[in-house]
Amino acid sequence: MDYSEIAVKIVNYILCLQQGQSVTISAEIHNVFDHNDPLVEIPFMEEIALVVRKNKGLPILDVSTENLHKRFFEEISDDPPNISEGLLKKWLETGDYFVDLSWRSNPAFYKSIPERSFKRLNIPNKDYRQLFEEKNKRLILLGYPTVGMAQYYDIEPQILRRVYFNALNVNYFDLKKRCLVLNSKLTKKNKWTVHTEQRALEIELINEPKCFYGDTQNDHIITLPTGYWQQEISTTHLNGLVYCDQIYHEQYLWKQVQIMIENGKVTDVATIETQKNINLLQTLLYAEKESITLSIGLNHSVKERCLYGPYDMVRYKNLSLSFYTEKGLVVALSEKASMSYEYDQNILDEV
Repeated sequence: MDYSEIAVKIVNYILCLQQGQSVTISAEIHNVFDHNDPLVEIPFMEEIALVVRKNKGLPILDVSTENLHKRFFEEISDDPPNISEGLLKKWLETGDYFVDLSWRSNPAFYKSIPERSFKRLNIPNKDYRQLFEEKNKRLILLGYPTVGMAQYYDIEPQILRRVYFNALNVNYFDLKKRCLVLNSKLTKKNKWTVHTEQRALEIELINEPKCFYGDTQNDHIITLPTGYWQQEISTTHLNGLVYCDQIYHEQYLWKQVQIMIENGKVTDVATIETQKNINLLQTLLYAEKESITLSIGLNHSVKERCLYGPYDMVRYKNLSLSFYTEKGLVVALSEKASMSYEYDQNILDEV
């Protein structure tokens, strides 16, 4: 994989780095679990730092260890409640941009931390985002795909990494254009029909849409890989059947599932064959929905699915419904979906 080419795209097209600006690049040495490649993030970190320096910027390398990160949670118990926010503010003063390679890179790591310790030092997402906005700083979350991540989701490490870097290596100008074209067409009407494997689901779009194409000018915190359009849909005007190739929830995966929805409530969940943890899936889908969003993947560089939700969601023309409930997030994805307004042609063919 050509790390250099991808690093150039991140620095030039996503950060849009100017001469004299600084970029703090964070990575971890994975030394908690025996995953055989503790330094896997370092080569990519070096390439990003080199491109920053070639652009007359200042790279600041922030390298820690997974074990030390774990000990911060478990052994520091006498901090006052606001200490984490205060230290974060000091950290934000050290740079203009922040690139975090380790975010989500080993999910099993967070599962191993006691919940009480995690909550004590963790800043709520809303407050975390607000701090970056107040300081006018920008954070890029890369989530480097480690062997630990692959093992947690039961995916071949080579496939996970290949899909990840292909998704990063997209033409970001073309991706932005595709997102904006789709956005202009979908915002003209709010009632649509989603077609999946000869099944139809009536939806009504509400609130403002969001286009995710890696532009830090629109959002202070972005997650890579990127490349999808997203909008909330009405939970009371959702009716019909939807066929899902995959459904994701944390480390669980279900395949070939049909969901029946009436007025926003899931009334039936059926699978072609018996699958593990099907009772968990039914419990999640039957639960009261806080909100539901529709996402359409627009990243042409993703050529294959890897059965990991955040990567598969950005794949071109993949359509997904995200159900937010008190029991957790469930993402139901359909590959060969189409969308139409009354008898119009498939809107996805126009992007």
